[in-house]
Amino acid sequence: MTSDPPLLAAMMTLGFTQYEARAYCALQASGPGNGHEVARASGVPPSKIYETLARLLEKGAVLKAQEEPARYLARPWSEVSSNLLARLGGAAETVGAELDKLRRPESPRAIWALPDRETVLDTARGFLSEARESIFASVWDEEMGALAPALEAAARRGVRVHVAIYGETRLSAAQGYDLTACGRSAMERLAGRRLMSLVADGAQALVAELHPDGGVEAIRTDAPVIGLLVAEYVKADVLGRLLIDEMGEARFERLRRDPGGIDALLRG
Repeated sequence: MTSDPPLLAAMMTLGFTQYEARAYCALQASGPGNGHEVARASGVPPSKIYETLARLLEKGAVLKAQEEPARYLARPWSEVSSNLLARLGGAAETVGAELDKLRRPESPRAIWALPDRETVLDTARGFLSEARESIFASVWDEEMGALAPALEAAARRGVRVHVAIYGETRLSAAQGYDLTACGRSAMERLAGRRLMSLVADGAQALVAELHPDGGVEAIRTDAPVIGLLVAEYVKADVLGRLLIDEMGEARFERLRRDPGGIDALLRG
């Protein structure tokens, strides 16, 4: 029996060795068997099959009959995965608790590069989950799907959340501001690049430039001055939008297109 490579790869990601994954899959496909039969069905070398089955027993993935020669039965994957998740969850909690004892404060004013979009989103979600007092953020629709639940959860636990939204996403618990028109202007100036910013409790800050091709230039920092800069940037963007609404879109567009005025400022 030859197991599908994606199946083997997925099981190995969950902590099974290749031999363990092959033996378990063989038992699932062929039914109960002794060591010789499992080795033949799985392709695991006979010299390795019994230690492999012993490890599967330790993992709770198979059962062993009290007979000679011993026969093995694969437990249903629903039972195996349930036990696996329980063990991983407990282990993760233990690791977290022990690491907290070892944690050292980061160097003040340290700036760290974030390599990709997923790391940016993971970092942002971490900041949001740990915030206790305030959050200021500017986020595009493309990222709101990943961040909206954490923003709403922060607001529901009493954090003051203000989000400049470049797009159509709407929030219920958090305070959102529709900056769709500003987003169109920014996309025009930045050739499709999206600027995302977030600061939690005035301390943990994140700034990311997300490129149309999927590339990212991003940082996270605990430097207070950058946290202040990010918060004031969000406030200024929101205030600017409110002023535009007050003066009217047509008047603002005339000012924005004036070569000697706002246009020169925006284009640097």
